[in-house]
Amino acid sequence: MALSGPQIRRLDDRLAERCRGLTPHQYLAFLKSPTGAAELEGLISAVVVNKTDLFRDEVQLTDFREHVLAPLVERARGGPLRVWSAGCSTGEEVATLLVLLAEAGASPGSTVLGTDISEAALRRARGLSFSTEQLRRVPPVLRERYFVSTGSRLALVGGLRERASFQVHNLMDVPYPRAPAERGFDVIFCRNVLIYFTVESFHRTVATLAESLAPGGTLVLSSSEPLLQVPPTLRVVRTESAFFHVRSEAERLVLVEPTRGAPASVPTGNSKGPSRGAAPSSSATPLEAPPLAPAFAEADLLFACVLDGAASGVSDAVAERDLRQCLQLDPDHAAARYLLALLLEQCRRPLEAASEYRRALVALEEGRARPVPFFLNPSRLRVACAHAAGRLEPLGGPR
Repeated sequence: MALSGPQIRRLDDRLAERCRGLTPHQYLAFLKSPTGAAELEGLISAVVVNKTDLFRDEVQLTDFREHVLAPLVERARGGPLRVWSAGCSTGEEVATLLVLLAEAGASPGSTVLGTDISEAALRRARGLSFSTEQLRRVPPVLRERYFVSTGSRLALVGGLRERASFQVHNLMDVPYPRAPAERGFDVIFCRNVLIYFTVESFHRTVATLAESLAPGGTLVLSSSEPLLQVPPTLRVVRTESAFFHVRSEAERLVLVEPTRGAPASVPTGNSKGPSRGAAPSSSATPLEAPPLAPAFAEADLLFACVLDGAASGVSDAVAERDLRQCLQLDPDHAAARYLLALLLEQCRRPLEAASEYRRALVALEEGRARPVPFFLNPSRLRVACAHAAGRLEPLGGPR
């Protein structure tokens, strides 16, 4: 795991509180001993972040539901789907996926596995019970259909809750969890986790996650976690407002082509029940986007070419050339600058990478960055840039 400068200082403070007079070597030996298990769990709970909501990143979830999940359900022909939420925190993503599966008409035998490094987080996750604030993005009809009041909290209905399972797992450790019948997972969600990894750990983890997919299975990363080195077993599939990584061995998943210009929408609960798929509304009037300036349009085209090139094995030199040309056309293209920083970091050029992360962060913070496809959540991209820039501080990057 790669920690930023502030995170390292916070960790040092908490370690000083917990060491209780032990030297670093003695404390490490204690953590590794059988009697240190409780202390290790406490340390993990003190440093991990467990703040999240249901239906987070609605735009990406809409494309997932329409272009990935619906074809999967159809292809399964009544068979169960196996889904894994890696880094599930306190269960919000697990609950989201269970609701999406039910709304899409997936088999009642479909399951969602949630894993996290923190046992304390998983103890909360197993109840699948949430505050009203955590459900603020859930459409009212779905909240009414799939959640029941338990005092001051809302719990997922028992029929869905029993389809979830949880276990402790560190993504840095092998072996990885296995899907039932050893056939791999149909979908793996691993969002907003890999931004805390070093570049090497990032790519190693993605490759191992790819091996855990069933043929035709889909890996879902957050919009701020693009792949500049796509494992050979994955292919990048772009939809209207998101991107997904599909295991390309054997039978491939056929994705529904997105409708250009159609506005994104999250499931609204218009279906009559969990046995029917949630069809997109046909009554909405497509919104025409204002025309882009020629330079911006060319910049977006170059940006898209870089994403496509990552899947086809374009060299780092070509990718860097295209990204720099993109930024000449649109210096505030924060997504392109973020990709350039990632590329420079993986090429072991940390000083240049830190500078580009900072420049992307400033464009986002000052509101100059244009929203572009695949990076439609500026707040997450801002977090990723800030964390990456801070992570490089110990290596001599600019502060």
